[in-house]
Amino acid sequence: MLGGCGAQRITFLYPDESVNMALVGSRTPALYIDSVTDMRPLLQREGRGHFFTITFPKDTSWEAPPTRLYAEALAQDLEQTGLVELVPLASQADYLLSADLLSVSCELHRSRTSYLLTGLIGGAAGFALGSDSSHRAKLGAAMAVAGMMAIPVPTSHRAEAEVRLTLRDRSGEIVWQKSCLGEVDDRSYITPTARQDQQLVTRNLTRAVKRANACLIGQLRQTLGERAAPAPADSTTN
Repeated sequence: MLGGCGAQRITFLYPDESVNMALVGSRTPALYIDSVTDMRPLLQREGRGHFFTITFPKDTSWEAPPTRLYAEALAQDLEQTGLVELVPLASQADYLLSADLLSVSCELHRSRTSYLLTGLIGGAAGFALGSDSSHRAKLGAAMAVAGMMAIPVPTSHRAEAEVRLTLRDRSGEIVWQKSCLGEVDDRSYITPTARQDQQLVTRNLTRAVKRANACLIGQLRQTLGERAAPAPADSTTN
């Protein structure tokens, strides 16, 4: 994985997860997702690194702007909880919800010692296969480089998503604001030349966003429950 960038665009394959969080005995509030503002640090926007520490994906690697991808993930989570009714126009809403992306990124770390070990393995193999001392030295050097490039090494990767949500009423007054951080730590064996950006984003970053949203929506539910209007009475009841 070279810097988490390349010609292939990264897609955000957000998982489905239905959890019933509807407000029992109350009218389901109408909600409009107003805006998503990108407040991530420049390091996450541009990416960095090649071998030992890599921050990815950079903005140009995404299939769509991260703000749009998060807006779609947030809408999906809200719809699948049944907590609110999403409406297409702000004028139809009881509340307006906006989001600030504080962090959405993956980091990958490799130990320098692991490269030394794979180089020694490749060099030893080349030295053993050489026909004479000169050939052994040349073959050992070549296979040491090949070993560092081709042998998978222990690699730790971390995904995080930090989001702040702000809920406003019809008058524009802030009635609730909260930020949550979702984190996923993982470890696997990856070669330096492997391109696993998409796999790591799908496996870890989507889960980090899901955890951040679960934290936020859970607290949003408490606020909406405290402000909820009673459900309309059944007109058929005498």
